[in-house]
Amino acid sequence: MVGTGIKRLDEILGGGIRRGIITDIFGASGSGKTQMTMQIMANALSDGIRIFYQDTTGSFRPERLVELLAAKGLTAGLLDNITVSRATNTREQIDGLQALGSGDFELAVIDSVTDLFSFEYSREEQLLEKTTQFAKYIKSLSVIAADKKIAVVVVNMIRKMNQTERENMDSVISVFTHIKIRLEKKQAGYEGWVILSSKITPFSYRIAKEGLTDAG
Repeated sequence: MVGTGIKRLDEILGGGIRRGIITDIFGASGSGKTQMTMQIMANALSDGIRIFYQDTTGSFRPERLVELLAAKGLTAGLLDNITVSRATNTREQIDGLQALGSGDFELAVIDSVTDLFSFEYSREEQLLEKTTQFAKYIKSLSVIAADKKIAVVVVNMIRKMNQTERENMDSVISVFTHIKIRLEKKQAGYEGWVILSSKITPFSYRIAKEGLTDAG
């Protein structure tokens, strides 16, 4: 397992991010989703784990990883253990599965998992095609995670529909993700919920220069 750095969250998860399954981290902008994945990656690198990182938004910033590694007393040279795949369309995102499945990776991070699908299939009449193509993709990802015993983390966004906030493409992604972690920024701080086997367990966290930690 790979620790998240938040002790309470790791307790709820039974030790951290598990291998062989997909863990879905989702929330609104500013809730710390990417920060959490960076911290998970830093923890993995400190354990000598090779990482596949797919960036679909162009927002990958290795400088933040360097900061997190430095806080652990580690050098930027560990970044050599990360393979970064920049996907600018859904075809490139899907093709990334081949690289993931053929490598010797133990952790994979896809940030963001639905963004390109929502962009390319944005018209109402494309809903069925978008759902079908994304379902094929996320199913293939779950098979690779199980077969190769890779800990897969996907990052997703929240969309507001009819005054209700829902995870983007929730009806599809929930079928293939085993653990869901929702993050939210509140006035008094940050709160999260782990959704596992129909059970929802809360935790609190804060974001600091050295990463995400338990609140208080």
